[in-house]
Formats: sequence, structure tokens, C-alpha cells
Amino acid sequence: MAAFDTAITPVSSAPANTSKATLFTASADSSVLVDVANIGTGEVAVRVGITPSGGSVHWKMFDYVIPVANSYVGLGPLVLQSGDAVTVRTDTADDAVFSLTGVETS
Repeated sequence: MAAFDTAITPVSSAPANTSKATLFTASADSSVLVDVANIGTGEVAVRVGITPSGGSVHWKMFDYVIPVANSYVGLGPLVLQSGDAVTVRTDTADDAVFSLTGVETS
């Protein structure tokens, strides 16, 4: 049985538009946590989901409103299979930073 024994290099993204964006694509079975920080001057609604390889997004957080200068820490763990992606979206361009950390199997 494989073990989650390899740390994933942390990634982050501040989407420059309001379209869906891929934050991370798993290269092996993985368990991840997602943080979201509001860096704008008003509240921001955010979405975080899992997109199975070849599938459509399954939203885990949908239009969650984050007040100014606040964050949501530790959404997850989200368990991914190789090829699955973490997809993010915000209702205001450049106003949210999504960060991901986690572990994967070697």
C-alpha cells in the first residue's frame, strides 16, 4: 500500500480574471489543503473544487464570501488521484490569493 510520504512544493495563484483556473494538478495520489486570502479592498466570493481527470468540476466551496483583510485557512483535506486538479475561481480579479500545500505518494 502506498503512503503519503512526499511533500508537495507549495503553490499559489491570484487569478487575474473571474474564469476558472487550475491551482494544482496531481502527478500522484495526493492529499492537499487550500487556503484563500482576500487581498482586495472589498469582500470577495471564492470557489474551490476538484476536477477529476477528464471530468467536470465538483465544487467544495461555492461563492464563499471572505471579508476584507481576512482568509479561509485549511479547506480539506482534499484527496486527489493522479491527474485530478484543484480548480479555483473568484468573483473579482486580482483580489484573492489561493495557496495549496500537501503530500503525495512516491
